[in-house]
Amino acid sequence: MTGDQRSDPRSILTGLQAAGVSSVVIGGLARVARGSDEVTRGVDICPSLLPANLARLQAALTDMDAARRDGHELIVDAHLRAEPVIELSTAFGELKLVATPAGVPRGYEALRAGASTEHLGGGLRPEIASTGDLIAMSAALRRDEDLKRMPALRRILELEADPAGLVAPSPPPGLRPGAAAGGELSHLERSRRAGPGNGPGVGR
Repeated sequence: MTGDQRSDPRSILTGLQAAGVSSVVIGGLARVARGSDEVTRGVDICPSLLPANLARLQAALTDMDAARRDGHELIVDAHLRAEPVIELSTAFGELKLVATPAGVPRGYEALRAGASTEHLGGGLRPEIASTGDLIAMSAALRRDEDLKRMPALRRILELEADPAGLVAPSPPPGLRPGAAAGGELSHLERSRRAGPGNGPGVGR
């Protein structure tokens, strides 16, 4: 099965967690988790480049039937050290591996310092990039779609800095059991039904 046939971010994150992979979720899924109102496709992660972690990542990707979208053989250790972004198809949808995200050149170590563990139900607890780092990545990419997200991300950052004015967003409904409030579709569920997209790079 290829990633073009389904989009199941929860299963991707569950597979990574079960394998003990150390990584930080970035891109659209991280923005949704922080409260951004957008439709996201796939999962983007920045993994630790320690050899033992890359071995766990390789095993997790094998379990998910991951394959490079360019058709080349997937050798996680060598490729992540040489390429800024690796685009994969998996049995559960699109997955991007990003060693050095734009705006955060120190990668995992820098992102991990500001990330938070989000409890998304069923024991799933991914590390999500901070809103400040998401802003830095969007600003560095400087694509039109990224620049348009900046005001909303800055507003989220303001609310996080002012607890009195903050209404904490619920975990993305698509990553936990149950439907969204009022019977509405969650951002992740709308993304799943919309199918995979063709947007390039991190921050889709």
